[in-house]
Amino acid sequence: MNEIDNKYSFFNNIKLYILNNLRYFIILISILIIFLISFQIYNYLSIQNLKKTSVNFFNIIESNEDIINDLNDISKNKNIFSILSKLKIIEKNNEMNNFAISNEIYRDLVLSDKIDSLYKSSIAIHASYTLINASYIEETKNYLNDINFYINNISDEFENYFSIKEELKYLSIITEVDLNKTDYKNNPEVLELYNNISNSNLISSSVKERVKKIHEFKIYK
Repeated sequence: MNEIDNKYSFFNNIKLYILNNLRYFIILISILIIFLISFQIYNYLSIQNLKKTSVNFFNIIESNEDIINDLNDISKNKNIFSILSKLKIIEKNNEMNNFAISNEIYRDLVLSDKIDSLYKSSIAIHASYTLINASYIEETKNYLNDINFYINNISDEFENYFSIKEELKYLSIITEVDLNKTDYKNNPEVLELYNNISNSNLISSSVKERVKKIHEFKIYK
């Protein structure tokens, strides 16, 4: 009998506890339901916005009318098409030799905390080659520090990029030598880097060959 009374007392206590705290349970469940509904609405709107942005992006790409201004609008969004738009804006500015504008966008992308290290390294490589080319086209030393900034932002964790990074270091020094009109053959920094590239087992043969051609041209011209 005592056992039955104890069980009854136990369940009765639970019942009283639930009834006394029902209001809090209801509030808690309501908050959970609101959260789940809000999350679903957010996901739905995000997907819809992404679809809309996608359509706008590709429509703009196919059109040649005021493309940069239209892409600037998309680049303000916080999704993948923001990055794609900025890369397309860079491409268009490079075609028009607006390298200073491209440089600002390159830097913004490389410094972004929303882009994976691999993509940042790829962008940094592209920026380095672009600004080396721009330095010769504009005959300016204004981009030399920026070139080194981008080279330093090529991650060492990717083996495939090591050869490219070393080649860019070499090209950066060559660019500075040419713009300053100094003697390549008497520049210990560039000669040491050339020897390091030539003797390294980590540098690809294609990079070695390109660097060798430049070196021989500079030595024997």
